[in-house]
Amino acid sequence: MLVTDSLPSPSPAAYADPRLRWLAVVILMIVAWLAALPFLSSREADNTMAELQTVIDKERAYDRLLDVLKDAETGQRGYVITGDSSFLAPYEEGSAAVPDALRTLEPLADSVEERAILGEIARLARQKLHELAATIRLRRDGGFAPAVAVVAHDNGRVTMDRLRTLIGERLNVLGRQRVVLRDRLNSALAYNTVLAIIAGLAGAPVIGLSLWVTNRSLRERAEAVEHAQHLAEAEAEQARQSLARSQRLAVASQMLQTMDSLTRAEELRDVLPAYLPKLLPDSNGAVYLYRHSRDFLQRVATWGGAEHQPELVSPDECWGLRFGHAHATRAGDGMHCAHLGETPPGRTDLCVPLISQGEVLGLLVTSIPAGPLAALDLAAANTISEQLALGASNINLREVLRRQSTVDELTGLYNRRYLSETLRRELFRAERKRAALAIVMIDLDHFKRMNDTYGHDAGDAVLRAVGQCLRDGVRRSDIPCRYGGEELVLILPECDASAAVRCAEGIRSAIAALELRSGDTLLPQVTASFGIAMWPANGEDAATLLQAADSALYKAKDGGRNRVCMA
Repeated sequence: MLVTDSLPSPSPAAYADPRLRWLAVVILMIVAWLAALPFLSSREADNTMAELQTVIDKERAYDRLLDVLKDAETGQRGYVITGDSSFLAPYEEGSAAVPDALRTLEPLADSVEERAILGEIARLARQKLHELAATIRLRRDGGFAPAVAVVAHDNGRVTMDRLRTLIGERLNVLGRQRVVLRDRLNSALAYNTVLAIIAGLAGAPVIGLSLWVTNRSLRERAEAVEHAQHLAEAEAEQARQSLARSQRLAVASQMLQTMDSLTRAEELRDVLPAYLPKLLPDSNGAVYLYRHSRDFLQRVATWGGAEHQPELVSPDECWGLRFGHAHATRAGDGMHCAHLGETPPGRTDLCVPLISQGEVLGLLVTSIPAGPLAALDLAAANTISEQLALGASNINLREVLRRQSTVDELTGLYNRRYLSETLRRELFRAERKRAALAIVMIDLDHFKRMNDTYGHDAGDAVLRAVGQCLRDGVRRSDIPCRYGGEELVLILPECDASAAVRCAEGIRSAIAALELRSGDTLLPQVTASFGIAMWPANGEDAATLLQAADSALYKAKDGGRNRVCMA
């Protein structure tokens, strides 16, 4: 009998290479690390960004509280002085807004010390509102004199000064916190970039090693090799996208920091083209901001050769503005925005509104290329629009604060504070250059009689018209200021006595030629007297020059008014 014993076939496990098992373990660990790296590395940046936003919210809340207190005080004083109930509108609006502003601040106070300071601010704010209300009742019931006596008393000013001091100290502390958080965010983003680069460098050796060992040990297992290759390519793509995101975060942080130093929206024309091409590679576009009239959006910056974008855009021409969110169109799509031309093949046009605190401030218009990074570009455009909106909002706030601190609202001339600072600076410049400088003091003739006879509205109309005469009658280098009441001052750098007299005579004639109405009433002729003092002939410091110009002004008054006199 023939007996045949067949040997068992080796199992697939017999061909397994122990090195492959160890390699699989190492690859899985590295893959897990690469997958977790973007999440872990971005958490710190996200937390810091959230803290930075909280600090910004606190600053806005404190600014709003101070603004509404000032509005309430302004309304109270206007009513006390004039007895006109229409002045109570800002007082009532400010008084009603104070509790709201305090409630906004309460949940933002995150320390015992801050809550104690906020409690003191709240107490002083309620005390101030009580004082204002008491003064208004006294004016309504007792008349002008007792109310003015209370206003002239220092108690109200002391309370308001204490509020300004406490709020100013909090704003200073928050400003320092914002600088620290911004530095921490920059450090976190730099760290994220380094981690992303390391992840990219680590992914390449993993790909090469996995392919080399797999091809050598298991050539017949083509499916396993293909699977490993796809996995490695996916991780490499993930690392590349993580690096791109980190780089864009770093550029976005630099852009925000730069925008935080701007004081005027016009400066965006030079700043944004330096950053937007890096945030949206191979793109072109434009950034628009609403004009003060809110009828059109004005183009403030372009990049990537997008100068063909229109200078003005109507809100009705953009679907993104009408929808209130991003609107994307490709070649052949319907609902194409009227302010855009035809979309080229292979590109996507995107309109993203710039929205801050629920208010639409402007529009980001960009054309991005199709490709593997198209989705990343679309997400980046939405994020960039939020950052641009925040930066534009801060610029608008700084412009308002700067104008309020230096310009008289009624006349449009610089105020007395700006006069004091500028006159000292111009005197230093005149001394350094040994150039002439003239000071012209102006006083409107019989202005009190105009106010008493025709009312304060007529007086305001006269001051506005005279302010325009001053702005039209001086050079761009001259500084027209409102000194107080109906007194005005001109600072004329590099101007000799004869030129100063010609300038003053021209303005005097323009004022005398004014034909003004208050309602249906034709106002009498407006005239002004002028006194001129020269540096250094009439004085070498600001106080002496102003006194000399004032003396010359009184000489013009004594001489019959409506004339120009030299010191």
